[in-house]
Amino acid sequence: MTDISTKTLSLQEVRELAKSVLVAAGMDDPGSDMIAEIVVKSERDGPRSHGLRMLPVYAQSFTSGYANPAAHPTFERIAPGVLRGDADNGYYQIAAAAARDELIAMARENGIAAFTCANSHHLGALRFDTEPLAEAGLVALAVVNSLSMVVPQGGVRPVFGTNPMSFACPRDGMEPIVWDQASSTVALMDIRMAAAEGHDLPRPAGLAPDGEPSADPNAILETRSLLPFGEHKGAAIAFLIEVMGAALAGGTLSVDNAEREAHGALNVKGGATLIAMDPTRFGNAGFNDYVTRICAEIDGNGTARIPGDGRLKNRAASQDGGVSVSTELLSQLQDLR
Repeated sequence: MTDISTKTLSLQEVRELAKSVLVAAGMDDPGSDMIAEIVVKSERDGPRSHGLRMLPVYAQSFTSGYANPAAHPTFERIAPGVLRGDADNGYYQIAAAAARDELIAMARENGIAAFTCANSHHLGALRFDTEPLAEAGLVALAVVNSLSMVVPQGGVRPVFGTNPMSFACPRDGMEPIVWDQASSTVALMDIRMAAAEGHDLPRPAGLAPDGEPSADPNAILETRSLLPFGEHKGAAIAFLIEVMGAALAGGTLSVDNAEREAHGALNVKGGATLIAMDPTRFGNAGFNDYVTRICAEIDGNGTARIPGDGRLKNRAASQDGGVSVSTELLSQLQDLR
């Protein structure tokens, strides 16, 4: 592994750096505040591959003209439990935040409600879209399709994006349970980070130029052909997300890359669906007790941990001690300010 020179930044310094890069790329004040906060939370909680390392990608999407840096999303309630959004070619997180209060009200009114959104970009961890709903007492499930780079089991060319999904639910007396995961073995930015840091991945995660599975991040980046997690099972999840994300929302399919390629961008304008459920409207008054019991069965069960709880340990450490950032990355980001 290559020795990496690093510098420790406080979370406030991360926020200020992210904000300055986004503003320099042309992003407006409200939007840059929101995306900067997502960068901070990614550095704070992990995976840090979705934090400061994502900033050059955000910036390129604006400077190339691919994404709208001053988006004003619009919404239409097309059924009692369905809210449809158009993100005005901006980032999905901005649209989701603007729709959140209405989605919560719809879920509490109907028991379940969905928000679909097209004409949007999504980079970064998906859990930041579900966690606020769990904090409001709701159960949430989110999916979004992304740039094609995942090869279906047995295939030879990418069809799906890394197509992540996220789940969140309230937990009595504690932080919500929140997790997200890609449909690929490893997220693209984790592969990029491994390449930048000079080490192999823990396991084969993509195809090398010879068509064989490889743990070499540089070989995988050359083919941009990632493997689904769990072989055919992960490919099936990627298919599900392509339907629930792109097809339901009317977003761009993962393979439709013409516009993306014209701008040299690293994402497609996919589709996202966010489902919110109010557990108090599902007829089980003991919902919280059930969640507590499930968690109790995992706690102390060998080295098992509740999904997503690793972020809480990371959060406490980074809030106290800041985060280490490679000086090479800092130099790159300074050039973007």
